[in-house]
Amino acid sequence: MSKKYDTLLFDMDGVLVDVNKSYRAAIRKTARYFMDREVSVDEVNSVKQRVGMNNDWDATYALIGNKNIPYEKVKDYFQKIYLGDGKNKGLINEETLLISKGQLTKLRKKYKKMGIVTGRPKDEAQYVINRFDLGKLFDVLITKDDTLREKPFADPIIKAIQMIKCKRPVYIGDSSSDVVASGLAGIPCLYIGNNMDATKQFKSMLEIYSYLI
Repeated sequence: MSKKYDTLLFDMDGVLVDVNKSYRAAIRKTARYFMDREVSVDEVNSVKQRVGMNNDWDATYALIGNKNIPYEKVKDYFQKIYLGDGKNKGLINEETLLISKGQLTKLRKKYKKMGIVTGRPKDEAQYVINRFDLGKLFDVLITKDDTLREKPFADPIIKAIQMIKCKRPVYIGDSSSDVVASGLAGIPCLYIGNNMDATKQFKSMLEIYSYLI
């Protein structure tokens, strides 16, 4: 149980939403297409944990590692897999919540203010919020489209803090970029996974929920 904070700021992917069958699968499928070989889950996890790989298009392009392939070509193929193309259902519809709406509602009642700071494009983040009816729980949504620089720069987190007008926020993340961005913004980071630079480490979002409630 923690009363240290007055505002909870959440990353979306891997924190609020399970993306193993959506974004992570899209990385594997896209990389496999351009590399003409199978791509393992460990390869994807490894590239995603690098600082600066918050954006899945960047992570996919880095994993492919062939600068002769245009970035936009990789991005377009990724989006076709993730969003669907009219013929095939997009992997975005495979996503599930890692914390229930009821649990988020309890956190909202306790901390009063909550926000999301994600590297997703605005429409993809809003799709999730609408699909799971989470709109009334969050005071602010900061996405890839809202700042010139993404995490690991602090800009998105600082923008959320300024908009929500809080004094003791905490960021909940699951990547090295989340930890770096939180540090640069001057706020603590509750981390899902293993990262010694985080303020506190947890095994899952539900474990963080138990700590916060």
